[in-house]
Amino acid sequence: MVLTFRDIFSSANLSTFGTPLTVADIVIALLFSFVTGLYIFYIYKKTYSGVLYSRSFNIALIMSTMVASVIMMAIGGNLALSLGMVGALSIIRFRTPVKDSKDLTFLFWAISAGIVNGIRFYKLSLVSSIVIGAVLIILSKKIVINKPYVLILKYLNIDDNKLESVLRKHCISFEVRSTALDESGTNEKTIEVKIKDKEASALLKGLKAIKSVKKVMMFSHTGELSE
Repeated sequence: MVLTFRDIFSSANLSTFGTPLTVADIVIALLFSFVTGLYIFYIYKKTYSGVLYSRSFNIALIMSTMVASVIMMAIGGNLALSLGMVGALSIIRFRTPVKDSKDLTFLFWAISAGIVNGIRFYKLSLVSSIVIGAVLIILSKKIVINKPYVLILKYLNIDDNKLESVLRKHCISFEVRSTALDESGTNEKTIEVKIKDKEASALLKGLKAIKSVKKVMMFSHTGELSE
């Protein structure tokens, strides 16, 4: 038997907007969503590794959790209302640029937690949030990866052998990306390096000690700067 949209809507009770909810049900769901949102807020702040921390985005995570919970309570088990809500939400666009793909994951987590709280699966929300938060903290704190850095050297004249010697001493690997010369005669060399553990400070001092080197700057790929 093939069902048409007419069959679906005729079988749905359009006068019933979701399952009956008491004031206590609504308050408990919203409070649980608020607490879950605060937990997501804490995990985001604890694991943030960028340069410019956005408190407004973190607050938006709490609000997203609560709003998603309200939407799910409104939909309840009403098929017609759920289809209408999908159509209404399809016109919404998240226009704020997301700088880190991890931010998008946190936003999805907040909305998912709100949906689960909205249908009153509090145990699922609690256990999953604790596990996800623990995994994020472990991944951000315990796993150490040799991140690539970008070195920018400004110099008048440099001994390439001395430069290579310093880089080999303090780096796992390195590669010259560009060399430039400005109007004042100052040379600029850009080098991508992977630094040995706890050797960043020694590397900067070794490069600065090379004769004719005027300035040394080092950037990580996250935008962190050492000079």
